[in-house]
Amino acid sequence: MILVFMLTTFINGEPQPEKSYWYNINRCQYFARSLRRQNYWLSQKYRQNEVGATCTPVHVNDEVTKVWW
Repeated sequence: MILVFMLTTFINGEPQPEKSYWYNINRCQYFARSLRRQNYWLSQKYRQNEVGATCTPVHVNDEVTKVWW
């Protein structure tokens, strides 16, 4: 088991079943931030479902789970 960061996405506050796992928290946070930014353009909020994302530290077996660099 190794410590990695799990990227979880949310649509209207509901966690989505697809997860991705990252060795590097900075890389995980890059994608989380990019997902959250799609809700806005030039400081204006889009009229769409709210998209959120977080990075959570978790332990996984990297022989079974795909972990991204």
